[in-house]
Amino acid sequence: LSYDSARLVASSSDYLVELNVEEGQTVQQGQLIARFNDTEEAARLAELKILLAEQSRQLARLKNLTKSQSTAQSLYDEQKAKVDATQAQIAALQAKISELTVRAPFAGVLGLRKVSQGAYLTAGTEITTVDDISRIRVEFSVAEQYLADIKTGMKVKGLSDAYRNDAFTGTVTAIDPRIDQVTRTVRVHAVIDNQQLKLRPGMLLKIQVTLADAEVLEIPEKAILPLQSRHFVFVVGADNKVKQVSIQPGQRRPGFVEVVSGLNAGDEIVIEGAQKLRTGVLIERTEH
Repeated sequence: LSYDSARLVASSSDYLVELNVEEGQTVQQGQLIARFNDTEEAARLAELKILLAEQSRQLARLKNLTKSQSTAQSLYDEQKAKVDATQAQIAALQAKISELTVRAPFAGVLGLRKVSQGAYLTAGTEITTVDDISRIRVEFSVAEQYLADIKTGMKVKGLSDAYRNDAFTGTVTAIDPRIDQVTRTVRVHAVIDNQQLKLRPGMLLKIQVTLADAEVLEIPEKAILPLQSRHFVFVVGADNKVKQVSIQPGQRRPGFVEVVSGLNAGDEIVIEGAQKLRTGVLIERTEH
């Protein structure tokens, strides 16, 4: 999902006199996208500003008179009401003119252009879209059994078929308070940095979430010799003689096995040709 996404639409019905939409263009917040015909409103605004200037001069003159003539107070109050009314009309007209311009609500990338300059648009007509994809929100589901383990702030890694050699990292930002009653999963949102704009809204990612980190001792899977329900490796001693040692394997990942007990960090073990060995055999190292 885009970090922010918006449809830019016409707020009133009028002719489109300016259109600054270059599809795929990066825009900044507040940048002018489109402008509708505001000739009538602009002329009326100029007229009101002239009227306000004249009313303000008369108000200032009456204010001076109130210092010497008590009867001038009522005239001053009446003129003050006129100035306030004109200022309100100007504010309303400025708001109307503001509605006749469409600006980018945030920095992002423009989508496809849906209209042409000079067209008459009715209120609600879509002009284009804008998406902030400098960051991507990723939505994925996690099984209910992991609800107690997943927390905001956890790191995630995203893998995409479009970029097989790239991994995209991010952080869990939100967890849905509701569990889906059908799938028994909870929806999770993560934010992934996307400054290179490789990821796009709608893409599929394979998401990996690390629930916990631990330092473990692991060895190549091919070094292990299973025998019935037990597992063995050959440890090389200082005299280059090997000794068969029983180990307790733990979790596995492709090509490697965690050793829970039976070995110490730094032990030298036989990886190739272990099937031909027995305790006490003298080995000779070979360089590959």
